[in-house]
Amino acid sequence: MKHFKRFLGVLTLMAISHVVWSFSANFESANPTTVMHFIQGNSALIYLSAFFGLGILLAFTPCVLPMVPILSGIIVGQRSLSTRKAIKLSLSYVLGMAVTYAGAGVLAGYMGSTVQTIMQQPLAIITFSLVFVLMALAMFGLFELRMPAKIHNKFVFLNQKNNTPNMVSVALMGIISTLVVSPCVTAPLIGVLTYIGQSGQALMGGVILFVMALGMGIPLIIVGAGYGSFLPKTGPWMIKIKQLFGVIMLAMAIWMLGRILPETIIKFLWAALLIISSIGLGTLTAKSTKSGHLLQGVGLISIVLGGIIAYSAIVQSVNFGSSMALNGTQVPFIRANSLAAIKEELATAKQERKVVFIEFYASWCSDCQEMETKVFNQSEVTKAMAGLVNLKVDISDSKSPEVIKIKKAFAIYGTPTMLFFDTQGEPLPQLTMVGYINKKTLIGVLEQVHKLS
Repeated sequence: MKHFKRFLGVLTLMAISHVVWSFSANFESANPTTVMHFIQGNSALIYLSAFFGLGILLAFTPCVLPMVPILSGIIVGQRSLSTRKAIKLSLSYVLGMAVTYAGAGVLAGYMGSTVQTIMQQPLAIITFSLVFVLMALAMFGLFELRMPAKIHNKFVFLNQKNNTPNMVSVALMGIISTLVVSPCVTAPLIGVLTYIGQSGQALMGGVILFVMALGMGIPLIIVGAGYGSFLPKTGPWMIKIKQLFGVIMLAMAIWMLGRILPETIIKFLWAALLIISSIGLGTLTAKSTKSGHLLQGVGLISIVLGGIIAYSAIVQSVNFGSSMALNGTQVPFIRANSLAAIKEELATAKQERKVVFIEFYASWCSDCQEMETKVFNQSEVTKAMAGLVNLKVDISDSKSPEVIKIKKAFAIYGTPTMLFFDTQGEPLPQLTMVGYINKKTLIGVLEQVHKLS
């Protein structure tokens, strides 16, 4: 136990230092340009350490949380399991997870910009959301997710040989678990995958994601070691934990659908989740313990919050027309869908000594649609973009010869990509933005542009 506490202390210090360091690395968005500048401006030791820290941050997102009950089920279900053995099993599980992520990095390097295209397709988003709903239903006990019989029997055989789980079998469980939750992609992970796709460096992609997955696994190792030493065995509390993770899965599905469904519908879904989950988990039933009273209070707050969100959604749907008027008019874009048209607009702007803003978008791009409905229709953005020559270029048809020429000329790998050109017609690469950019960030960049012009 003494060595275990020292081990936990070292891991905790590592986690804190790397989390703080990762924050300073500014990985807050899906912008692969940020990732590119960071990697090119630092040594391998520094950027790999940062990705390790980023992995620790991602460990506390719903992308990794579903793995906790899977790993705990492996650990808690064993008899006479020492702390050392629990740590070994947890390490095996995390290594299996890391190998899977490394494979994803290599695949992204070979597939190129196809990665971002696939992840933004509405059909892909709907499919991933349905996977999360199915996982939630499994957590609620409506059905059981099982491995194929042959694989399951092989695991049983390996486990029975030593009367404890075989390291290889646990590592395979880590691989399978990662594949199950693979639809879950956070903004920083999208940025990393997109950069790997753009650079085409498959080996680097594999190493980066392997290291990041090890960071994601640090809390899992701590949890696994804790289960092996002081947590209770299986019981009713495990059912509650599974149900909680089911709610998290549904929340992930709603979050993903938010990229393609109207905001009003998403608000109703959030309200329904808060209210129904609070009632379904029994938070409103009479409690006699202090923890029970706390849980009851949380349930009541969730129901009230759900009611407030539902009310705001109703008001928003009733006053939709007036709210559109309050948001101001859409940014006046000039459509330029050929390389010759873009060059002509750039030449004209140079003569008139005007800054040019170009957005490269696609009709299937969910981030592009979100920019249209939440950013470019805001009065503050419209004012900030006044005086610029604003171009919008449709690159939806990736097989079109004209689109291929445009993407090659401006080095476009993902959508939306936003470029700036100064009054001399020279590009401003330091201001290039890729992926969804919120209103505040865009206005900040536009303020920099006005200072340069």
